[in-house]
Amino acid sequence: MKQSTFIIVKPDALKRGLMDDILNYFNELDFHIVREDSVKVDEEKILNHYQEVIERIGSEDFKQAVLREFVDEVVHVVEIEHAQSDVVAWVRDLIGTTDPATARPDTIRGMYGNDTMAQARAENRMLRNLIHASDSDDNVQKELVLWFD
Repeated sequence: MKQSTFIIVKPDALKRGLMDDILNYFNELDFHIVREDSVKVDEEKILNHYQEVIERIGSEDFKQAVLREFVDEVVHVVEIEHAQSDVVAWVRDLIGTTDPATARPDTIRGMYGNDTMAQARAENRMLRNLIHASDSDDNVQKELVLWFD
């Protein structure tokens, strides 16, 4: 039985023309795209998406950085599926660690990343790490509803 998960190709990846490379990476591993869409991000949607992180970090600076990075930008949202069990954890492993500077070279962030956590913090902005992937089955469902409304 196939399991699905959710990814977002972020504005930095789209601006660098990496969407096809990222989607082909998953295609070569026999993932199937269930549905996809390009979405212009508004404040309500991105704050809803990052709500847990904003609350955990508890920083108005982080919230403002999220808004600066995403509002009025385009993201590409994708539901992908695969027959392998625990697809959520597998996809997160395939995209690499949050900081591209520490990602394995065979991951999306390791291959294509060109930003670092240190640089993002020094510039008081969001880390530009190309892609988001849901971190739990519950969040897959929440994010699918949020982005494919």
